[in-house]
Amino acid sequence: MNRYINFALRRPVTVLVILFIITLALIPGIGRLEFDNSVESFMPEHDSEYIYYKQVKKIYGDNGRFFIMAVSDKDLWDPETIKRINNIIIDLEEYKDFDRQREEDRLNRFDAVMAQGGMESTQLLGMFRDDPPFFRVLDRKIKKHIGGRDYLREKDLKKLRRELSRTFAFKERQVIDTILSPLTAKDITGEGDVLETYDLIEEDDAGNRILPATTEEVAAFREKLLRNPAFEKGIYARSPETGKITDFGIIVKFINLEDQDPTIREMMEIVDGHSDLHIVPTGVAVVNMWMNDYMHDDLFRNVPLVLLVVVIIFYFNFRSLRGVLLPLTTLGMAELWILGLMGYVGVKITGVGVALPPLMIAVGSSYAIHILNQYYTDFDIITAAGKQEGLRTTMFHISLTVLLAGITTFIAFMTLATSEVSAIREWGICSAVGVMFAVAISCSLIPAGLMLLPHKMPALMLTKDNKRKQTVIDSIIRLAVRGSTEHYYAVLIVVGVIVCISIVGMFRLKVETAFLTYFKEHDTIRVNTQIIGEKLGGGWGFNILINSGSPDGVKDPRLLNVVEELRQWLVAEENADLNIGRTDAFSDFIKTMHMAMNNDDRDRYRIPENRIDIVDYLELYGGDDDDSDGRYDEFEPFVDGTYQTTNILARLSRKQQEEVNTTIIKHIFAKIGDYLDSNLPAPFTYTLSGFPMMNVKFVYYVIKGQIQSLFLSLLVVGLIVMFLFQRLKAGPLALIPMSTAVIINFGIMGWFGIALDMATSVIAAITIGIGVDDTIHFLNTYRRNRALGHGVDETIARTLAVSGKAIIFTSLALIFGFSVLITSHFKPIILFGILTASTMINTTIGALLVLPSTIKATGINLTVREEKSWFWNMVNLDRFLGLEEYK
Repeated sequence: MNRYINFALRRPVTVLVILFIITLALIPGIGRLEFDNSVESFMPEHDSEYIYYKQVKKIYGDNGRFFIMAVSDKDLWDPETIKRINNIIIDLEEYKDFDRQREEDRLNRFDAVMAQGGMESTQLLGMFRDDPPFFRVLDRKIKKHIGGRDYLREKDLKKLRRELSRTFAFKERQVIDTILSPLTAKDITGEGDVLETYDLIEEDDAGNRILPATTEEVAAFREKLLRNPAFEKGIYARSPETGKITDFGIIVKFINLEDQDPTIREMMEIVDGHSDLHIVPTGVAVVNMWMNDYMHDDLFRNVPLVLLVVVIIFYFNFRSLRGVLLPLTTLGMAELWILGLMGYVGVKITGVGVALPPLMIAVGSSYAIHILNQYYTDFDIITAAGKQEGLRTTMFHISLTVLLAGITTFIAFMTLATSEVSAIREWGICSAVGVMFAVAISCSLIPAGLMLLPHKMPALMLTKDNKRKQTVIDSIIRLAVRGSTEHYYAVLIVVGVIVCISIVGMFRLKVETAFLTYFKEHDTIRVNTQIIGEKLGGGWGFNILINSGSPDGVKDPRLLNVVEELRQWLVAEENADLNIGRTDAFSDFIKTMHMAMNNDDRDRYRIPENRIDIVDYLELYGGDDDDSDGRYDEFEPFVDGTYQTTNILARLSRKQQEEVNTTIIKHIFAKIGDYLDSNLPAPFTYTLSGFPMMNVKFVYYVIKGQIQSLFLSLLVVGLIVMFLFQRLKAGPLALIPMSTAVIINFGIMGWFGIALDMATSVIAAITIGIGVDDTIHFLNTYRRNRALGHGVDETIARTLAVSGKAIIFTSLALIFGFSVLITSHFKPIILFGILTASTMINTTIGALLVLPSTIKATGINLTVREEKSWFWNMVNLDRFLGLEEYK
C-alpha cells in the first residue's frame, strides 16, 4: 500500500490518466444494462419445485402468466365498437400467424416511399390506407417513437424503418400462442352423431371475420356468447347489478419465452394505439414490464438525487471546491466502473439491484470523506513536513484505515454470494466489487489530486484570527466524549433496554415476496389487477394437477367429477379466503360436449355418467392437433399427452379486504392441500405448481439467505478485527455497534409490521458492511492514540476529535443518501431507504457512543502486542502497510 501511495504522490498525472482511461473503457458497458424481475432471476435452478414448475410449463404452456385485457365502451354492442375491438385482435394476430411475403412487401413499399425523402406524416399514412393493419402500425410508431411529428425528416423515416424492422423480427418469431376473445372463440355443437367446433364469428373465404352489422346479427352473437356457461368471466364480464355484459375479455398466451419484456412492450404499444376504447390490461408479464419501467425511473432519478445530497454534505464538511470535486469525481468513477462492468458481464438490474447505484454513491462517499478529513486534520503537520512528505505520512495512515474498512465491507457484502437467490447473490457480489472500486479510486485519485493542487486551508473553515471554526459537529463530539467517559454505564443500560424491546419485536417479523405488494395501494398496477379480478376472475394463477394413475384416466367420469367438486369448492363463497375468482379445466369441454349432444339443454351441462360417452365424444370431436402431440390444440393447457394427468388453472382474485400476499398464498396452498389430502380418492394424486408457488418458495430462500449472510458477516468481520488487533476481545467488541443496529432494525420491522422482502433482506449485510467502516476507523485511530501513552479518557477524546467528525459526515451522507429512496415507486425500496437510513443512525451512535462506552466499561487494551503478534509478523504487515512510524 505504501509503495502505491508513493507512486500516486510521485506520478499524480499518470495515476489520473490511468483512472480516466479505465473509466472511458467501462462507460459503454452501461448501455448494455438490462432490467429483469422475473421469477427466473430469483429462484435457484436446482430447486426441485422450480424444476417441476418449468416442466409443467413445457407440457401445459405458461397458463399462470398471460396478458389479459378487459375491453369496454359506452356502447359495447354497437357494430362499430365490435369492429374496433376486432382491429385490436387483427393487430395481435399478426404476431401469431406470420406471413413472410406480406411483411416483406410492406417493408419494400415503405423503402420505396422513404426514398422520396421527407414528407408530411399524413401523406405517408395515406399511402398505406389500403393496408389497415400496417397503417395502424405506422400511426402508432409515429406517435410513440417520432413524437407525433407532422413532418417526417429523412432521419425520422430512418428511425421509423428501424422500428418496423424490429416489429418484423417479433412477428417472425410468432411470439403469440393463443388469443382468446369473444371474436376468436370457438364453441362446440352436436348434430346427429357429430361433434364439431364452430367459430362464434364466422370467417369468409379470405379468412376475414364476418362481424355482426345489424341489430339482429348482434343479438344472435350475444346469444352465442350466453349459450356456453364456460365463457362467463372468461371472455366476457357481466355487471353484478344488472347482469348485462359490460366487457369483452381478451387473453393472450405467449410461447414460452425467456424474456417476455420486449414482447409485452410490443403488445402494449398495440393497446395504446387503440385509445378510442377503454382497455384495462394486466397479467404477470404486464406487471413485470411496469416494474422494469419503475426500476428504470428509480435508477435515473435516485442517482442524481443521491449525488446532490452527498455534494451538499461534502460542501458543509470541507467548505471548498476541492472538497466537493475530488470526492465527487471519485464517486462518479466508482459508479461508472461498477455499472459498466455489470453491463459488460451481463448482470441484470433486478428489483433489489435498483438500490445498488445509490448504495455505491453513499458508501463510496465515506472513503473520500475519511481521506480528505485526515488531510485537513493533519494540515499543520503536512505544512511543517513539506507537502509531499507530509501527504505521504498522512495518506499512509488513512489509506491503511480505508483499506481495512473496505476489506471488511467487501467481505460482509460477499457473504450474500452464498445466497441461493440469484438476484441477491449478484447484488452481493456487485456491491462488494463496487466497494473495492471505491476504495481503490479514493486511495488513488484524492492523494494524486491533493498533490497537484495548492496546499491551503479553506477560508470558510477558519475564523478571522486563522483558528479552526467550531461547528455543531464539534458540539456533538463533545457530548459523545462526555457520555462515553462519564455516563458510560447509563449509555449501556439504555442500549440494553432498547435491544431487549427490539428482540421482542423480532418475533413479530414476517416475510413477504408477493410482487403485487411491492406497489403502492392506488398504483395503476394494483388497480388494474383488482379490476381484472372482479371482471374476469384474475390476471394470474396457478396449477392444480390431478394424476389419475393410468393413461386415459382423465376420461374417467369419476375423476372428472372429483375435479368439478374441487372447482366448486375453490370458488365457493364460504372459501372466499382462497381468493380464487375462476377456474378452467378439461371438464369444461366434456360438459359442453354433453350439453351439445343433448340439444343444448343447460341441465346437461355436466359430466356424463358413463366413461363410454366421454370416449365417444372425444372420438366424434373434430378438433385440430397442429403439433401432433396426441392432444387437440384447445386441450393442451389442461391434459398431458397420455390423458393421465389433468391440469386445473386457478386464477387468483382479491376477494377480501387484505391483499393477496405471501402469507395468504401460503394459506391458500395449505388449505387446498388439506382438502385434497382428505377428499381425493385413491388412486388419484395431486401436485400444486405455478408462479405463486414460486413466490412462496422464495420466502424459504430469503429467510435462509438472511440467517446465513448475517452469521457469516458477523463471524468473518469479528475474526478479521481479532486478527488485526491480536486481541480475542477485539472481535466481539467490534461487533457490538453492528449487531445492536441489526437487532434494532429487525425490531423496528417487527413492531411496525414491515415485512422482510427481497430488498429489506440485504439490510443486515449492509449494516454490518457499512457499520464496520465506522468501527474500524474508530478502533484504528484509538489504537494509534493509545500507543502514544494517553489514558483511556484522553484517548477516547482524541479519537472522537479526529475520526468522530469523519464518521458523522460519512453517516450524514449515508443517511440522507438512502433517504432519497423514499421517492421510489416500490414499497420495498421505500422501506429499504427508510430502514437503512435509520440503521445508519444506529451504527453512528454505536461508533460514537456505544463502542467507546464499552471500551471504558471493560478497560480492554487494543494496542497490538508486538512480541506475540504472530499474525502480523507472519505476513509482515507492519512493514507492508507502513506502520513502522506508529510503533
